[in-house]
Amino acid sequence: MNTQTASRYRNAFDAIAASAAHLTARRQALERFLVNGLPTSREEDWKYTSLAALEQAEWHVPGPAPQTVVAEDYPGMVLRFGNGRLVDADPHAVQAHSLAAHAGAAPAARYLGQLAGRVAGGTALAQINSALWQDGLFLHVPARRTLPPLFVAHSASEADAMLHVRNLVVLEAGAEAVLVEHYRGSPGLPYWNNPVSEIVLGEGARLVHLKLTDESAAATHTGLAVVQQARDSRYHALSISLGGRLARHDTWVSLDEPDAECQLDGLFIAAARRHIDQHLHVEHAAPHTASRQTWRGIAAGRGRGIFDARVVVQPGAQKTDAQQSSRNLLLSPHAEIDVKPQLEIHADDVKCAHGATVGQLDEAQLFFLRSRGISADTARALLLRGFVAEALTLAERSGLAGWLEPHLAAALPLPEKEDTA
Repeated sequence: MNTQTASRYRNAFDAIAASAAHLTARRQALERFLVNGLPTSREEDWKYTSLAALEQAEWHVPGPAPQTVVAEDYPGMVLRFGNGRLVDADPHAVQAHSLAAHAGAAPAARYLGQLAGRVAGGTALAQINSALWQDGLFLHVPARRTLPPLFVAHSASEADAMLHVRNLVVLEAGAEAVLVEHYRGSPGLPYWNNPVSEIVLGEGARLVHLKLTDESAAATHTGLAVVQQARDSRYHALSISLGGRLARHDTWVSLDEPDAECQLDGLFIAAARRHIDQHLHVEHAAPHTASRQTWRGIAAGRGRGIFDARVVVQPGAQKTDAQQSSRNLLLSPHAEIDVKPQLEIHADDVKCAHGATVGQLDEAQLFFLRSRGISADTARALLLRGFVAEALTLAERSGLAGWLEPHLAAALPLPEKEDTA
């Protein structure tokens, strides 16, 4: 990292140091980041995605956001963050808090920073987040309690700001929760959103986790979620990426004890010149664990999508059941999708499989619909909605489909003649 870029990050650190806790740990994280630098395409996990533009931009720590940062209504309890800091909290969300206000006390202090450091490949981004985060969600659900749907809305309203939101989610034994993260920014605004989420699920805990990334067309989003699961816990996540100039999502799940299960579903739409990179890593560290991945991708215009998923079955993790499915559509001759499902198996009594396809809309199906009097745009929309439906079943089951529908409708159908300029 050159001296000018390093100085920019040091200045950002100095800007938050007066009001930040854990300064020693933060400074150590900053120094490690400055030594390592941002990931480059020379690294295997980043071969498809370059962050060179982040090195060139003059990022800064944003000022306070306006009190009203997101006009959207949400069908549940809401915490609103603007420019990386909490600006409004639902008084009924008694188990959801500002992380900045609780980071030094139990149980947040016990878990904060314990998971993100495990991740290879995304370490540098986690380090700069650890150094510069100002606030985020702390969700703590006590044992055998159930939390109604909680929406966490993140908005950016300042150009060239870097937002390092830190989230910590802890569900004690038998607890249940539905968490929805929504990331967005002012149209056309350039900024860098780099959230890190650490999620701890106790024995028998259940978490439904939906993440909608609908950033500004000029924004960069580099997100990391790290999940640790105890015995008999269930983690079901749905990631939907519709916006941003460049978006990179990393999800790491460790099934640490028997009978833990996770399901990772997702949809990305890489239109125009959008670049969306999805990386999943599931570690089966105990016997009798299960994982499912169901992803759908669409690329149009000069968009590029990447699906890179690895399942690791450790020695002794017998009776593992792991399945991967990635299906993708190219809607333009200039679009590109790279798919890389991987199974790394070190146990002999397992049931693991993966499948991946990249293709185009079926012209015969389009012809059939149009021959029934359906317009070309409507026929195309029907086929695209049918294509993505399997990856969106979590939205239906959790009652979130109605809220999600307008966002999908804005992205689908894509125009029949995609702009490739």
